[in-house]
Amino acid sequence: MKKINLLGINLQDRYVKESLDVAERFLHEGAVHTILYITIPVLLEAGKNEDIKEWVEAADLTLWGDTEILKAAEITTRNRHREVTEKEFLQNFLHKMARTHKSVLVLSDSKEHAEVLKRELLELQEGITVVGTMAIPESEEKQEEVINEINLIAPVVTIARMPFSMQQKWIAQTKSYMNTGIWIGLPEHMNCVWKKEMPLAKMWRQILNVLFNRQVNKYKK
Repeated sequence: MKKINLLGINLQDRYVKESLDVAERFLHEGAVHTILYITIPVLLEAGKNEDIKEWVEAADLTLWGDTEILKAAEITTRNRHREVTEKEFLQNFLHKMARTHKSVLVLSDSKEHAEVLKRELLELQEGITVVGTMAIPESEEKQEEVINEINLIAPVVTIARMPFSMQQKWIAQTKSYMNTGIWIGLPEHMNCVWKKEMPLAKMWRQILNVLFNRQVNKYKK
């Protein structure tokens, strides 16, 4: 494990093997543990939003969704870049969940988005025991209904993909009584499987990378 600081955010870098060992320990503990995939848009948001920053720093395990983060943290080993590029943690973790028949619940900000995420996860690893796809409600009145449904299912792992501001608010309100072992939080823009990048998306990513590196360099001065 290596401690790093980017844009004033305290983070930890781990090789996949160590991260998998940490996640394995979470499976045998009682409380909900949060594993968050961090991308450049997330870091830029956390740099401006104190709630997101605190949530990211308080995560039980953080993983990188962009190799540009490794460069900014001056982590140059080839193995780490390969692990991030190929999403090796998620692949290996899902492989274990499939092999041990652990239940997985898929959440998003809409039922349609949850179904898309489910298809991506099953493409990444066949045989996952997906016990449901659900949408987090916008209204707080329906929150109890959804939590009750989650607690009836009692998934070992919940995988969510939605805006981090929405995830942070949901976890803050429900973590103490949500019956799941591990919450894996994916940013809304993160794909689990390779997809051809459209020209506009590629250009936007390059702009974000430039902005991120400028912010990192500015913070280091």
